Amino acid sequence: MLAQSPMMISGRITDDLGEPMIGVSVLEKGTSNGVITNMEGNYSLKVKQGAVIVYSYIGYVTQELKAVSERMNITMKEDTRTLDEVVVVGYGVQKKSDLTGAISSVKAEDIQNRSITRVEEALQGKTAGVQLISTTSQPGASPTIRVRGFSSNGTSDPLYVVDGLIVSDLSAVDPNNIKSMEVLKDAASAAIYGAQAGNGVVLITTKSGSKGTSSISYDFQYSISSLAQRPKLINSQEALLQKKEQDPTFTDDNIQELITSGTWDGVSTTDWYDVAFNASPSSHHTVNFQGANDKGSFFLSLNNLYDNGILRENKDTYKRLSVMLNADYNIKPWLKVGVTANYAKYTQKSINDGSAGNSYSSMIATVMTMAPYYADTYAADALPKQMEALIANGFTLLRNDKGDYYSCLGSMEQIHPMVAIRMSDKKNFGNSLMGTLYANLTPFKGFVFTTRLGYRELNANTYQYNNLYYGSASANNKDKNGASRSNSSTTYYQWENFVNYSTDLWDKHHVSAMLGMSYSENNFTYVSAGVDKTAKHDPLYADVSYPAGDAVKSTAGYNLINRKLSYFGRLAYDYQNRYMLQAAMRADAADTSVLPGTNRWGYFPSVSAGWVISNERFFTEKNNTPLTFLKLRASWGQNGSTSNLSGYKYSNSLVTSAAGYSFSNTAMKYVTSAKPSQLYNPDLKWETSEQLDLGMDLRAFNDRFSFGMDWYQKKTKDLIVSNIVIPYEAGNSSAPMNAGNVTNKGFEFEAGWKDKAGDFNYSVTANLATLKNEVTYLDPHVSGGRIEGATTMASNGSFSAFEVGYPVWYFRGYQVDHLDDKGNPVFRDNTGDGTIDASDKAMIGKPMPDFTYGITLTANYKNFDFLIFGNGSVGNDVFMSYSYNSISYTLKEMYDQRWTADGTTSRKFARPQNTNADKYGLSDAYIFDGSYFRIKQIQLGYTLPRTVTKKFLVDKLRVYASLDNFFLFTKYPGLDPEVSSTATSGMGVDYGNYPTTKKVVFGLSVTF
Repeated sequence: MLAQSPMMISGRITDDLGEPMIGVSVLEKGTSNGVITNMEGNYSLKVKQGAVIVYSYIGYVTQELKAVSERMNITMKEDTRTLDEVVVVGYGVQKKSDLTGAISSVKAEDIQNRSITRVEEALQGKTAGVQLISTTSQPGASPTIRVRGFSSNGTSDPLYVVDGLIVSDLSAVDPNNIKSMEVLKDAASAAIYGAQAGNGVVLITTKSGSKGTSSISYDFQYSISSLAQRPKLINSQEALLQKKEQDPTFTDDNIQELITSGTWDGVSTTDWYDVAFNASPSSHHTVNFQGANDKGSFFLSLNNLYDNGILRENKDTYKRLSVMLNADYNIKPWLKVGVTANYAKYTQKSINDGSAGNSYSSMIATVMTMAPYYADTYAADALPKQMEALIANGFTLLRNDKGDYYSCLGSMEQIHPMVAIRMSDKKNFGNSLMGTLYANLTPFKGFVFTTRLGYRELNANTYQYNNLYYGSASANNKDKNGASRSNSSTTYYQWENFVNYSTDLWDKHHVSAMLGMSYSENNFTYVSAGVDKTAKHDPLYADVSYPAGDAVKSTAGYNLINRKLSYFGRLAYDYQNRYMLQAAMRADAADTSVLPGTNRWGYFPSVSAGWVISNERFFTEKNNTPLTFLKLRASWGQNGSTSNLSGYKYSNSLVTSAAGYSFSNTAMKYVTSAKPSQLYNPDLKWETSEQLDLGMDLRAFNDRFSFGMDWYQKKTKDLIVSNIVIPYEAGNSSAPMNAGNVTNKGFEFEAGWKDKAGDFNYSVTANLATLKNEVTYLDPHVSGGRIEGATTMASNGSFSAFEVGYPVWYFRGYQVDHLDDKGNPVFRDNTGDGTIDASDKAMIGKPMPDFTYGITLTANYKNFDFLIFGNGSVGNDVFMSYSYNSISYTLKEMYDQRWTADGTTSRKFARPQNTNADKYGLSDAYIFDGSYFRIKQIQLGYTLPRTVTKKFLVDKLRVYASLDNFFLFTKYPGLDPEVSSTATSGMGVDYGNYPTTKKVVFGLSVTF
């Protein structure tokens, strides 16, 4: 047979608008013979007669046409298919239409052009059942993700997996480099990660080179941040009137003394917001290089982030420089090798806020509570008498750059915000390297063996220098300057080998299987050093190497190593895309640093099933409905967690101490004794999460409408608890034990609508998730039948609790029954014993919402595009606890509702006073509705026509502007309803936390 003679084909490739498309891949199928279109969208290629030509471009439907004529003009169509979208699952991928579990996906288009700096922020409001908890919004701070509720009395963090590598920190991953994020929410989907998946799994896939394209892109973002909310504070006259109401001994004579002493000018009110905050610029640069062909692909990304917070003097900044390289190459038809690598270097400066654990150390709380009649600064020649006396007594008063003194006249914890900013210099800095090397062997069709070596190394350093300062009469004033440094180093290895095999049997049955093993080792080392006084109060001596002669020195250090071994497998069956069944099992073994040898193995099974009703004959033949796709799903599985264990907590190692003893007529003598540090618990084991999920997916109106629903019930048992009561004569404490159960259940809904009218395209997507959380069991040996949570320094006792019959870490405090005729609070006597004490505390609120939701609207008309995105919550409470050693109000809204002697009986808050503060500050008087709706982004963009950009050798150029976090609707009177002091027992507690900021954003995206 004679060989086919070659022919020359040529043509022009355009999009839906008739604009030429630059860089479209034109490839002779089955060969490496190909070209890309030029600036005019034209191409020419010599091929064999009758050859199949493949036209491909990112975001457009790939077309395959036979070369039957010399002129082949093509119109590319945007790829809007989602039904057969591929999603990442553990150790493999699946078509979205084949899923039997509850998996939500966030794609690159949901993340691009947002001003977020952390990967976790991309999930908020974008997928049902995922909640973000932020203890601080300082630049570089790490928020916490909760998937389907709160499963433990300790941490409930999900497992994060980046390109197959398990990671503990996502700070090194730039959001612009993410291709997709999948959240494995039900136990059946997450069971393949077994002992680490009890709180859900977040799979992150970074970008790679796309076949048929070679491009260079640059993204630039410039933003200006400012304080989003400014709750109105009381003025000087109101503050002094309240002081008179609070303290009968404070009279007009005292007010006159403030004036004559030079403390107050009798008129002014200091705006502490303006003193502490200012608008700050930030920038984000991203440069990407990518290319791909039949042999391999590469994606190289360079990112430079500078995030400047809203505090003055740039004491809240975050800088990150990162480099990412993803590459793969087909060495042989049966062998593919690849690498993923990410390096990041960071520096973070921060100040103390409510996330430090109490309002006393919170710089933000000082802004909210500082007396408004104190001046910002006083000139050196016009100091108040009290400040002159402090200087005369040798105290160090801080000054601004002009030489004026910051006021330091506050009582109790009230410290000038600038003093709080300057009291210490804090810096966190370090670098990280993480990535994988892998090889895929395909000896025959449908069979893929993968071996993957993962590695990550993190070096984190802290530095702090405490300046000499005087804050206030009762503040923690420093008369010694000290310095400290610490370093923590983490090295993690992960080696995995697994096989995927899929085949069709008798044309109707499809079977796939996966089998594998994993070994990992984590090595953590920590060292620290500090001195409480340096030789000189001078920047050149502001370090631990220059201690004063009488300085107290401190050192610490330790090393922890733990290993895990796992075996896992998954089997899936599909009959004609109608009936689907999947089962998985993972066996995990922890080493003896985590669990005793007798309980080191855990076994985590799961099963799920799906029925695609729309593929049934009775549906396709008699479908008189607008439905085009309908699937029912069900799953059951078990996962585990040891996130609350480490460092031999079950063991009874010996500790030594010096003990004194004496006999009659002899002097005191000391001996060194040894004793078990705690009682041994050989029965300690994994926490286990068991989950049932029922779901439905449908599409209608020619796939313009999509809807998904899930109902789930997650029961977590064998919680690891430390608050165990043991006999006093034991002489030590109990090791942790498995002593509690928690249930989370709820519904999740995700819906979308997309359509077009001529040149106008639009879409609406929304999600909503309900949550009911309850502690269902707690061992009787737990102290008091409940675990007491966090406490405030301004109140007596804890304000949150973990207890049977209540939500996890609900607010527990005193209930104000009413105000008496003098405005004093009367607390409810729940025990009926005539005494108000801790036994009268009751549930006064809960930090977790009844439901969360998010909504996104997009539209584009010709070259213009528009986006608006918001999220919110309903049913959660916030406990405001700036500081309450006395009953007083600095927020205008609360001040206006205080009891006064004018006869008004409908006032909400007790009269200002110095009594009852211990109970009132821990009561429902400070519980507020934390429900909110925040419009997180309003963005308008414009893409220049290709007829213009091609003249500058540019494929695509888009400019945009955004308003981020500009609009908030809430009844909470504080700075931010999205507030928590910790992610566990301090959820929903406002200690004066760094608030969410609003941003004006300008951006540019250009592709060459």
